[in-house]
Amino acid sequence: MSDGTRDQLYMALRLAALELHLEQATTLPFIADDLFVNYDNARSKAGLEALRKLSEQTQVLFLSHHDHLIPTVLEVFGKQVNVVVL
Repeated sequence: MSDGTRDQLYMALRLAALELHLEQATTLPFIADDLFVNYDNARSKAGLEALRKLSEQTQVLFLSHHDHLIPTVLEVFGKQVNVVVL
């Protein structure tokens, strides 16, 4: 299993566990730090789409030092996203 595939599986399991938690408890923000380090562009976009769907239930904070993801983030989230560059 490649690093990208392993990371994608791990993210899917985290999101599934979080969705179960959100059905039963107080909503807390989901904080993700560089989830897409080992993802290719297609997987990054799919991951961002999963985060967009999750953002309908809870606040999503996504941290990354990969500037090349910003156009994809803007495409997936549209005007609902705040991009802060430090």
